[in-house]
Amino acid sequence: MFFSDRRGVARRLTAGASVLAIGLATAGQAFAQAEKTKESNDSTVEEVVVVATGTNIAGVKAVGSETVTMTADDIKATGLTDIHQVLKSIPQIQSTPNAGGAGQNYREGGTTGYGGNSTQGTAVNIRGIGYGATLTLVDGRRIAPSGASDAYTEAIQVPIAALERVDVIADGASAIYGADAVSGVINYVLRKNFDGAEATARATTHRFSTEVGGSFTIGRQWDNRLGHGNVILTADVMHRTRGKRSESPLLMQDLRRFGGEDNRQLNGAISSGGVGNLVVSANGASGTTYTYYGLPTNAGVNPTASQLTGTNLVDTANYNDYLPDVKRRQLALFFNQELNDWLSVYYEGFYTHRKTSTYQYDPNTGSSINVCAGTPYYVSGVAGTPGSASTTCPGGGETFDLNFHRYIGLTETTNPDKAFTQTIGLSANLPVAGWRGEAYYTNGADRTCGICNIGKNVNLDAVAAQVNAGTLNPFSTAGLGQSQIASFTGSNVQYSRNIMDDAVIKFNGPLFSLPGGTVRAAFGGEYSRQHETLTNGANRGATNVFGIDNVSDERRKVKSLFAELYVPIFGSGNALPLVQSLAVDVAARYDDYSDFGDTTNPKIGLTWAVNDALSFRGSAGKSFRAPTLTDKSPVVFSAELVGVPTANNSGDSNIGNLFPGFTSALVALGNNQDLQPETADTLSVGFDFSPPSVRGLKISGTYYKIDYQNQISSPNRDLYLASAANRAAFANYITPIHNPATCVPGNTATYDPVLRDYLAGRIADYVVPVVGTYCQVNVILDARKTNLASTVQDGVDLQASYLFETPAGRWNVGGSVTKILHNKVQASPNVAEVDRLDQLYYPVSLRGRANLGWSKGPWSANLFVNYTGDYTNTIPLTVGGVVVGKSKVPSWTTFDLGLSYMVPAMTGPAWLKGVRASLNVQNVADKDPPVVLTTGSAFDGNVHNVLGRVWSLQVTKSF
Repeated sequence: MFFSDRRGVARRLTAGASVLAIGLATAGQAFAQAEKTKESNDSTVEEVVVVATGTNIAGVKAVGSETVTMTADDIKATGLTDIHQVLKSIPQIQSTPNAGGAGQNYREGGTTGYGGNSTQGTAVNIRGIGYGATLTLVDGRRIAPSGASDAYTEAIQVPIAALERVDVIADGASAIYGADAVSGVINYVLRKNFDGAEATARATTHRFSTEVGGSFTIGRQWDNRLGHGNVILTADVMHRTRGKRSESPLLMQDLRRFGGEDNRQLNGAISSGGVGNLVVSANGASGTTYTYYGLPTNAGVNPTASQLTGTNLVDTANYNDYLPDVKRRQLALFFNQELNDWLSVYYEGFYTHRKTSTYQYDPNTGSSINVCAGTPYYVSGVAGTPGSASTTCPGGGETFDLNFHRYIGLTETTNPDKAFTQTIGLSANLPVAGWRGEAYYTNGADRTCGICNIGKNVNLDAVAAQVNAGTLNPFSTAGLGQSQIASFTGSNVQYSRNIMDDAVIKFNGPLFSLPGGTVRAAFGGEYSRQHETLTNGANRGATNVFGIDNVSDERRKVKSLFAELYVPIFGSGNALPLVQSLAVDVAARYDDYSDFGDTTNPKIGLTWAVNDALSFRGSAGKSFRAPTLTDKSPVVFSAELVGVPTANNSGDSNIGNLFPGFTSALVALGNNQDLQPETADTLSVGFDFSPPSVRGLKISGTYYKIDYQNQISSPNRDLYLASAANRAAFANYITPIHNPATCVPGNTATYDPVLRDYLAGRIADYVVPVVGTYCQVNVILDARKTNLASTVQDGVDLQASYLFETPAGRWNVGGSVTKILHNKVQASPNVAEVDRLDQLYYPVSLRGRANLGWSKGPWSANLFVNYTGDYTNTIPLTVGGVVVGKSKVPSWTTFDLGLSYMVPAMTGPAWLKGVRASLNVQNVADKDPPVVLTTGSAFDGNVHNVLGRVWSLQVTKSF
């Protein structure tokens, strides 16, 4: 497939830049420059390529919105080695899945096999509103989406060594950038000026795994007969080893030590060791109960109940990866050259090749085959068997949960991903005084495999056919020949490609002067195209033939116009008492979608400086987000889970039980062609205080409110029946089913008419039997992506920093705190809002990070304190047949420490000059996260991390 050419994209990126460079040199052409007469070459290069985040007007800061900036030095001080982890340390960024309390969590780790984030990518979620509500840019430009069945923006886009800074604006910005900028913008700003070379080696280790990596940056500036030019190239490689779940007790299946269940055998699901187990179900007044028997080892045909043993159990955490093995290679290239004294041209490209590999004991654990009565390996004399007749077993049968690990060993799921983005542009100083024009074209692509289980995907239908035919002895410990293994194994793949083309032309400059300053404006247009293709294929049926399940091909075109006006009402020329300056910025953007119609989104911002010490700011605007191409295509992904044991604390007698405390649900998952665009109203007001009498002190505060309408979400089905209130709130997604006693599995004519009608009209690419059959289903839960009625969140951000000098050294004391006041979710228009703040799978109201930094001479040290507030576990949990109610999850505080030493430039051996070494420790006290018990888990990876103490060593040499 397309992963066979491992170097193709990198060759095209670097070769394209080389050809461009040669062509420019021979033709005497050059890269971008801005207002050469006013600024030095070094500052010009940066300003041409990217203006301040949050505005299209050069020479002004974003008005009304606060920008949190992390410089390269700030990033180094954290000791973290990838930008995703750096950003997660900012209190405004939370990893809760989305406003519906479900969906993917785009982080590396915790997504073994097919679960959740199948491509093992990373993404950023400002405010915990949802990953789709955060717009990620590089130098102010869009990048191609990542993912397969779900689209998101990969956080690790560029090498960390290529970054000059990262800007975070936690405020709506659709008027500037278009779709997705609902809760905020992450803008990676690349280095534009560097003359020399720099090499870095790094290593990180913790209880799960070890990571090693390195980077190299080389830059050169020149002045030729045309003018200034420069080039910077950064390369980065890393390798992280895999880490087993068993490294933390919180990730084991047997959670009895924490007051949970032994999930190795629970409610019809069993993790089979040995040769496997026989599972017998019995229907009672309160639901279905299960009895487990170990299958006999090396038994022959016609076994009897007397040969059954105690259960054959294994804790799969001893085999399953929590962290996958990751190899990543990255390149970033920036090149610019003046063409003449008014025209410049530039090229920027970056490329990532990542491959993850995840081992799993047996992905079929919990999935079973039916062994029909009268066949050679049917176990006779077992109470409660044979089970109900079915189309495959007319005389009834019994359930075998086999251990396929003995045949095929550990199953490997790989996730190769190639992504590149390249931009070529022209920038010009126009004949109109002070006006500047820019035109650029960006092309980006991301290719990945969401599920690449090559050669070890077990086809249960093929296994069942062989067991029932007597050609495969399920009790034998003898190995199978390769030909027989091949008869029931194959591949399961999900290849995806996302392509983006984006062309922009824009102008900005002064209009006229006022006493308060110069009125400036910007305007322009944009045309973008998106193209997504996805192919699903797997070995299916008793004959184990590989086939393509579906092919998706989705396209979209967007035409846009935008304008912005900056008006300095008061300034140095007309300042008043208490009004040193007052500036207003008004922006608007019009977007016309080929598949959703048009939308117009305005924004107004205001900054009022009272004096040199105090200023106030505020902004209000509208934002929107169109469904992604994957969101609206059921062909990309839609599935039906049959017989999902679902905790039922709804008090609704109309919904029957599968077993005590649980009902049997048919769960519909996937994308939804009826989705509509999301819209939002955003508001923020704040202040900045820097008293001249206390040099180095800065205090900032911001109140924000996001009113998010029609938010696209995959509602968390675990919440539907968690309480009577939830039963009412999610009523639109709940359909009770009452199958008659005469229901026959496989014969839809015998089903409840409501279920029969649903099955006749459904779209489901994959039907996955979990426990039981359609006849046992008590309720249909629609967990497809949908437009929630609304999510309204408001809160306060506070930041303070104090930089001061003493004879003992230079000190930096500061901190940042985010307090969310409300997070009200309305599941549908006909139910009341419910405040989901401080509840499991929703945002935590209080997060903070404080720092104490010191430096003197070549030495520096940084201490960080990280705080995550308490919240409530609202998921009902049945332990030993008793329903456990809500529980409080305590707060969590950890400490990080960093030490660094820079060899002085004027002393020491020459070969050590320019060397900087740093040692960092995250979670110094090795503090475990709080226990959060849910079905099958004792850990909340959305809020906490389970890595324990993390050691990082980094050495950098400048040449």
